[in-house]
Amino acid sequence: MRTENVQVGREAYENYAEFYRRSSYSAFPQQHRTIEGTGRYSMILVEQGRHELADPAVEEVVISTPLSAPACSYDWNMGAGWAGGKSRTGDLIVVPPNVESRWRVGGPRKLVILAVPVDHVRSLLGPECPDDLSSALEPLSGSTAPNTVVSTLLQQLWTLGDPDGPLGRMLVDSMVLSLICQVLILAKAGTPHPATGAFSSRDWRRVCDYIDAHLQEEIALADLARLAGWSVRHFTRMFRQSTGQTPHNFIVHRRVDRAKDLLRKQKLQLADVALTCGFADQSHFTTCFRKATGLTPMRWRRELV
Repeated sequence: MRTENVQVGREAYENYAEFYRRSSYSAFPQQHRTIEGTGRYSMILVEQGRHELADPAVEEVVISTPLSAPACSYDWNMGAGWAGGKSRTGDLIVVPPNVESRWRVGGPRKLVILAVPVDHVRSLLGPECPDDLSSALEPLSGSTAPNTVVSTLLQQLWTLGDPDGPLGRMLVDSMVLSLICQVLILAKAGTPHPATGAFSSRDWRRVCDYIDAHLQEEIALADLARLAGWSVRHFTRMFRQSTGQTPHNFIVHRRVDRAKDLLRKQKLQLADVALTCGFADQSHFTTCFRKATGLTPMRWRRELV
């Protein structure tokens, strides 16, 4: 597919709205609003054109819906391989926090986007908030069928503008809370139940051995599927049913486990550990390690002493 924009590199962005303003997305007509509740929620109204871009991992839950998408096909990849379909008005599109996403969009579409910081999600949900939001929302990663509740709430939030007074801020919080609850309920309903026996013990050992032997490299989903003798789609589905994880998350956890072994060797620099374990760079390593353990690699190492 011919692309009109260059894929962004691994540059650090404070939040999703800043990324939209500073990256190649800035070529698209867009409006930005900050909606005030007890927290500050970023919203974007954008008219996208044909493109192929990568969105960075941010500490926000990103929820969007197309307001219009005439004859627009698109693909996305959030670590479990490429998927795709037709972009439809009212589709629910979710990017979990701390997840890099890649997009190939084949035509024009108009989106309204909401980005909610993770700490605000935790504040709104209180004890009902999942410990790992990324994993909880993973079943919705990418795009699902149109959802009237989500699309209506997103459009109402955009038109609400700046709320006036405490009641207005309470209204914003209640609408954002309704959105978050809706996507979490949908994600829970779509979570596959773990099953046993999808892999033979021999095939499972072969897949794990291959992953462990190639942690320092980029591991292709097609190569893992080939080891099991399945198509990529069937392999991904069976993997999730067997482990409760996507292949991507499983690989990241293996890399984190390898990193723990290396961190015990005090002389190794964090950058060396990151590259040895297959992380893109030290920043990517720190993000993944903290997500898995709750600690940065440096703090985890210090607590060993």
